[in-house]
Amino acid sequence: MSISTRPPSPPSAKKKRGPGCLGCGCIVLFLIAGLSVALIGAALYGGYETIIGMTTTTAPSLPVFNGTDDMYMSARQKLADFDHDVQNHQAATIQLSADELNALIARNPDAAKNNLHAFISMTDDEGRIQASAPTDIVSHGTMPGRYFTFDVTFEVHFDAPTKSLNVVPHSFQAGDKVLFGANADASDSSTLSPASQTYLRTLLNQTLNTAIRNNPDGAALLDEAKSIEIQNGQLVIQTQ
Repeated sequence: MSISTRPPSPPSAKKKRGPGCLGCGCIVLFLIAGLSVALIGAALYGGYETIIGMTTTTAPSLPVFNGTDDMYMSARQKLADFDHDVQNHQAATIQLSADELNALIARNPDAAKNNLHAFISMTDDEGRIQASAPTDIVSHGTMPGRYFTFDVTFEVHFDAPTKSLNVVPHSFQAGDKVLFGANADASDSSTLSPASQTYLRTLLNQTLNTAIRNNPDGAALLDEAKSIEIQNGQLVIQTQ
């Protein structure tokens, strides 16, 4: 399973299913990839130099939570049970805390292979991701040796008629540039215009949903989902 935004090649044979998209923490990795694509798309309004100004030459030091072995295994079992119900079209609910998500991400082989780092916190109905990702994750060699760094607060909503996940960013900081949010400075050239903010949000959700649907387990989750949201500081997913 890959977090690349490139379209995957048609499979020549049915692949063995893995531990599930959520079981690997892949939705969060897809979200980071989507944020990277959206950041490039929005920054193009200001040109290549604007993009460079929103990246760094070294990965930042981020909070890390590996969790205990018992917490990790408990979260994996919770996800395996939920994945079983999704695959068998049975109604189910799963609640994941920020600690559980951070433990899953910290031990995710895709994250390690792609040098992705992320730390999640959730309060009430809002989530926050602090993350870094190599620019090669989406630039494919055009910006080597640099890193996207994010600090994003957001809400999560599920649109049942279209079976799509919608992330609504409240604030977005790339490196030391506040692109929008309460701390944005309208006089700063790095602050995105309303049109650029709208474009970023649209591109983020298009990229995120395409990436999830390109994974069989992710597509099954969206097709069976009834609601996906943050409630009382936890990610809550319900299926029909």
